[in-house]
Amino acid sequence: MNLSFVIVDDDAVSRRMLQTVIERSGLGSVSGIAAGGTEGVRLILETKPDVVLIDLLMPDQDGIATIKQLQELGFSGKFIMISQIVNKEMVGQAYQAGIDFFIHKPINRVEVEAVLQKVAERRQYERHIHEIKQSLAKLDLVERTVVRKERTVREQAQLILMDLGIIGENGKEGYPLDDGILGRGIRGRQTFLR
Repeated sequence: MNLSFVIVDDDAVSRRMLQTVIERSGLGSVSGIAAGGTEGVRLILETKPDVVLIDLLMPDQDGIATIKQLQELGFSGKFIMISQIVNKEMVGQAYQAGIDFFIHKPINRVEVEAVLQKVAERRQYERHIHEIKQSLAKLDLVERTVVRKERTVREQAQLILMDLGIIGENGKEGYPLDDGILGRGIRGRQTFLR
């Protein structure tokens, strides 16, 4: 599965490193690079990538504000936050804003590749689930359009008696159904027991 990525980071070295890791990992390609949050919003809405790698702290607009803005504008891709911040409260805010993973700077190729692989797997699972839901919706629609034959009282009673083991599949327990339980009310009981 080939994913498309946009990198939003004010540090040029980090952008280059991330781009290199993505391209060498074989998981996808970088469809755009932005140096700030404002530029990132425009680029992301234009290219609609599967995954956005975004820095937490940037001069014009921080990563959390950028993510919230993108979500309000209808973007539904995945977010991976990248930062040297280790403040647990800020990392928690990032997760609450909707990130899927957090990568600490300095950038470690092994960590980035592992995170990208997990994102790719998650994306694939989500697509499979979406396809299954669509198939089930189609089946439900077909099922609703099929005209169901209404069962008679006799047929419904026969099914109940079969479930209870009182009569067999062919409608009798030694006696025809017509002469048995369903045919004669109280006498049917006597007929069944003869």
